[in-house]
Amino acid sequence: MDTPHDDLNRDELQDYLNHHLLGSKSGVRLFQAAASTWNGTEYEQEFLEISRQVSEEQDELQQLIDRLDLRQSVVENAMGLAAEAAGRLNPVNFTRSKSEGMTQVEMDILQSALQGKAGMYAVLAKLAERFPHAGLDGQRMSDLYQQAQDQQARVRRISDETMDTRFVAPDDGQGNGAST
Repeated sequence: MDTPHDDLNRDELQDYLNHHLLGSKSGVRLFQAAASTWNGTEYEQEFLEISRQVSEEQDELQQLIDRLDLRQSVVENAMGLAAEAAGRLNPVNFTRSKSEGMTQVEMDILQSALQGKAGMYAVLAKLAERFPHAGLDGQRMSDLYQQAQDQQARVRRISDETMDTRFVAPDDGQGNGAST
């Protein structure tokens, strides 16, 4: 017997998905900004690839909202446009420096955004299990969760590989600065 506790709260799901859709709009731009920061390095293409993946996931999230017959928030769509514009400006690392503490903050924010996205896909996979007729594809949500984890690991690796450019003082040739 179904009880009210066995019904999917579609209003809350709609709100939840719209918030993540909003976040994805700034996320695409933040990864494009990171690619610009690392222009001309081996990391530029990795950030562009992640940006492309996030953009495709954004399209898929919009399709999911439509398929579930949920509404996209007009207010959040407008906020998404503002977030996209802010992402273009890269308010985190506006100098596009590879060697300042703000670059590490940019890396940390990118990892945080990916963790939030992974959390969404984990929730959606669980909801697909709990509500098998709700229209959620549990396997696809699990695949997207894994993709978000892989993206986060890539950003973490880039952060680790480039950390010295930010936190190790250069050797001045007289034994001052970086030590081994």
